[in-house]
Order: sequence, then structure tokens, then C-alpha cells
Amino acid sequence: MNRNVKLACCFIAAGLVAPAALAHKFSTAYMDVTVSNDQPVLLWKVALHDLAQARLIDADNSHQVSWQQVMDSAPTLERYLTENISFNSAGTSCQISAASAEDWQLQQLQRDLYLVLPLAVSCAGKSEWQLTYRALFASEPSHKLLLSWQVPGASANAVLAADAATFPIY
Repeated sequence: MNRNVKLACCFIAAGLVAPAALAHKFSTAYMDVTVSNDQPVLLWKVALHDLAQARLIDADNSHQVSWQQVMDSAPTLERYLTENISFNSAGTSCQISAASAEDWQLQQLQRDLYLVLPLAVSCAGKSEWQLTYRALFASEPSHKLLLSWQVPGASANAVLAADAATFPIY
């Protein structure tokens, strides 16, 4: 085979593979942990397509989710987050509850729409706070949570993953 034919075959092969490689999106969520009235406040930002892909939002196409589909899925989402996001104070479980659905918002991050969910936390103690995050790992094992931890006496950024799901480690 001459050099030009080989080169043409390489370009064709690259053209066939490139769209598939570009189509994959990384599964990344964000969480801000702050304090209000001596209690933790969480703000979880999660891509709509990740929620739909995990079948937490009933949508035919995980990349085209309507606001109505999000609202219809609110009870499922609330139950899921309380099962997969936990908060402790000195080893004692804290109560987590989602803000009412009318307080949920959408935010454009990079090229995706994210659901912004405020979460209230009620802890008996005010020390040794710890977050454990297990959301979306079952549907996307490479999922990551980018955490901003801004509590009195401790400011940090961390990445939580399936093999490192708790912050901070005591």
C-alpha cells in the first residue's frame, strides 16, 4: 500500500473514532459545605444527565431533561440523596433534608445543566463534622464530587470518589 493510501486510511479511522471519544462526558458533581446558625448547610450541584442516566429522573433521553421531569422526580431524588449523602458530628448521624422542590434551581456549568439542591443538616454536636458521599457511584463508577469545605476552623477543597467517599478523615 502506498503512503498516501495509508495516510487516508488513518484519517478515516480517526474520524470514525473521534466522535465516540468526544461523546463521553465525565460525571462530576459539586458540593459546597458552609455553616449557618451553627449547623452545616450543603449545596449539591449535579448534572441533569447524570441523574437521568442513573434513572433518578424519568427521561427518554438523558441529555434532554425537562424541568417538569425534574419536578416529577422530586420524591425519588429526595429519597436518593438521603440514602447516599450522610453527615456526622463526632460519629453521630445528623439529619439531612432537601429544600422544598420550589427552591431547587438550574445552573449552567461548562456546557451542561446542573440541578442545584440546597440541603439542610441538623447535628446534635458542633465538632468533628464529616461528610460521606455515595451518590452516582453505582451508575457511574468514575463519578467524582468536587467538594468545597468551608466550616469554622477548617477550609479545604477535596475530591470524593468511590474509593475515597468521606471527608475529612479523622
